[in-house]
This record gives sequence, structure tokens and C-alpha cells, in this order.
Amino acid sequence: MSSTIVQLKKITKRYGQKNANDAVSLSLTSGEIYGFLGPNGAGKTTAIRMIMGFAHPTEGSIKLFGKYRPGDEAALARIGFLSADSVFYPQWTAMQHIRFADSLHGGHKRALELANQFGLELNTKFHRLSSGNKQKLGLILALMHDPELLILDEPTRGLDPLLQQELYELLLDFAKKDGTVFMSSHNLSEVEHICDRVGIIRSGKLVANETMQTLRQMHVHSVRVVFAKSIPSELLNLKNATVQSQQDKALTLHVTGDLNPCLQLVSKHKIVDIQIDHVSLEDMFMRYYQ
Repeated sequence: MSSTIVQLKKITKRYGQKNANDAVSLSLTSGEIYGFLGPNGAGKTTAIRMIMGFAHPTEGSIKLFGKYRPGDEAALARIGFLSADSVFYPQWTAMQHIRFADSLHGGHKRALELANQFGLELNTKFHRLSSGNKQKLGLILALMHDPELLILDEPTRGLDPLLQQELYELLLDFAKKDGTVFMSSHNLSEVEHICDRVGIIRSGKLVANETMQTLRQMHVHSVRVVFAKSIPSELLNLKNATVQSQQDKALTLHVTGDLNPCLQLVSKHKIVDIQIDHVSLEDMFMRYYQ
């Protein structure tokens, strides 16, 4: 039976007159991967900082593992954290970082396994590592002590496509064993690939909090038609469609709900080509932001 791992209740974080987070409520259960989407400045990192206890909400409350407040030592011991702005010791090697982390919460054997899997050079000083290898080290330090909750801020930044795929498989396996993942991302395709639910934050407000299955069942289609002559004017004013692009004889629409009215109008005209697809998560994302 799944249990609530993270619970945010109407979290507001105010800086002066600006709300970085505005009455954000969400909960994460064991065994799920939650994608937290939004552009820079939308409030993603502020929410993560409050979950970790690095900042405190102006209003609202946060509970971890059903009983702890953010920052409680007992809660932190059960969390693996990767910051988008992690700070390391430039003159230390990756191995020295691992040994230091091991002295705090264990996990040396697991760290070496992950280093081998990721192909991380352990004896190179941190400041000489590539951006991808720095990211590998951050991930290893977050994962090495077998946490129950992973909080990852842009986890695939700097990783090559093969290693990204390895990380996806690792996170999916982690969730299968009742681990919980809360990850922020700009990479919409990766969120669509591995997440169970998606939250979209806009100007501090949570404007969507949906399962991937629900998003896929919203029946929004992309319809691209190339006409033999000009684009029929009646297609530009369909009630359940928005024009995405029009150029010469080609028209692309996003159609919400019933496709039949659109197709009936199209069928009255001679066409050269037609393509119909479900919209991607990226298109969904842009609809929320418009």
C-alpha cells in the first residue's frame, strides 16, 4: 500500500511584494516519479529549497514521510538530493567526495558500483572534471546511501544521451522498489518518458497537476493539412480548434475534443496531404503557458 511521502499544503513563499510560490498544494506517494515543470523563475527551485528545509514558507505547511518537517535530521537521512547549483571542493577528487559522504551516511560500496556504471574517473580532481562528469558525481552522492526519496533538480543536465537513458532506467527501477522521485526539468521528453504525474508551475502558481495518462487522454490532436488550393477560411474559425501555423496552402490546427467537425470541413476541399497526431507534452505545456 502506497504512503504519502511529501505533502505541501498551500505553500506560499513571499520575497517582498513578490510570491515565488503562491498557495502551492501537492502530494507525492511512494513508488511514483513526479515531474515538476516550469521555465526559469517560475518557482521550481524555491519549492525544492522549502522541501529540503533550506528556506521556510511564509504561509502553509510541508510534511515529509507523514511526520517530519523539512530540515529534520531524521528526514534528511532518508533523502537523496541533487541541486542544480551543487557546490563541491575543487581540489578534492571524486573518491574523496565519496569517502566524505560515506562518513556521514554510508553507501561507499553502492557509490563505487554507480561510478563504474556511469564511467566516472574517481581519481581526477573535481575542477578538472567535465560538466557531465561533475553531474555524474552529484548523482552518485544523491543515490549512494539508498534513500527513500530522491529530489533532483535538472538531473540530466550535461549528460550524454546514453547516460540519460541509464539514469531513466535507474529511476524507474528505484520507483518499482517503492522509492519516490521528485524531479524538476526543462526536458519535456524525459518527463513524458518516465514520470507518472506532472505538475506545471507558472509565476509561482501550480496551474496543472495531472497524471501522464490523463494528459494523454485529453484528446488534443494536431492536424496538419496541405490543400491543393488556398486554405479554406471556415477552418480558421472552428470553435474547438486553434491555429498553430498557416503558410501558403498548409494549415496546422490543435483540435480539442471531437475531430469530426474539422474533418468534415476538410473533406469538402481537395487536399494534397493530411497528418493527424496526438499533441506532445511540450505542446500541452505551451498551451498552459498561453
